[in-house]
Amino acid sequence: MKNKKILSVMLGLTAMVPLALGTPVMAWGPDRPTYTMEAPADHATFNSITNNAALGDERDFVRIVEVDSGDSFTSEQELEADKEYAVYIYYHNDASETYNDEAHGYAGVARDVRVISYFPDSIKAGERKQIDGIVSASNADPKTVWDEAHITAKEDLTIEYVEGTARIYNQWGTNERLLSDSLFTEDGVFIGLDELNGVILGCDKYAGQVIYRLKTAAVTEPTTPVVPVETPDPELPKELPTTGPIEIALAVVVVIALVAGVIYWRKSSKAVKKVTKSVHGRKSKK
Repeated sequence: MKNKKILSVMLGLTAMVPLALGTPVMAWGPDRPTYTMEAPADHATFNSITNNAALGDERDFVRIVEVDSGDSFTSEQELEADKEYAVYIYYHNDASETYNDEAHGYAGVARDVRVISYFPDSIKAGERKQIDGIVSASNADPKTVWDEAHITAKEDLTIEYVEGTARIYNQWGTNERLLSDSLFTEDGVFIGLDELNGVILGCDKYAGQVIYRLKTAAVTEPTTPVVPVETPDPELPKELPTTGPIEIALAVVVVIALVAGVIYWRKSSKAVKKVTKSVHGRKSKK
């Protein structure tokens, strides 16, 4: 078990992000027997070695880092808006390589090995949530192990999976193989060495990791749409006035009468003025 290169994980085309190493949160489970690199297990079991040269305690196997930050993977991460984060899930069948052969009944070979991960789709300011990683095998003891990385945020954020980033990394034929979105369901995805067939042999040279990316965005308050105020149409009369021939004739008669009245008034006014003037003239002659 001398190969440690398995823990160098490529993030992006050129950058290599170092693994981990801060104080573990120990949010793992279940409680189980532990082993060391010098004294591995005699049966298939996952992530139970406490002195992995690169990882430390393998029970703390889910970690996170901001992409392109140059930081190390950690079990605690504060998220910021418009950033991408890489989630790391380590797997290692801790059986000694001795137990991989027929003579030992293939006791070290893990079968139906799956990886599952869950993450929240949002986080509020001041909240503390978790990203879960689960590794299971039908013949491992225990059959399922789990761990979590914790995230916080100073503002309300949404969290989304970056499509096409979930990949397996190892030294075998499946290295950098794209994993389906079933990773985020209760069924999970099979992992493997040269094929994704769920078979992982015992020994650290068969270990590896699943890595995927998440992106964040600030939660914006919905804006209230401006509703235009509609000006009501002027009210129309329920009935339009009747404008038949008789009504038109009457209107003409009325107009003529009015005109005649005006003319008569003007003539009468002039006659009155003339008579008045004549009378005044006679009085002045006396």
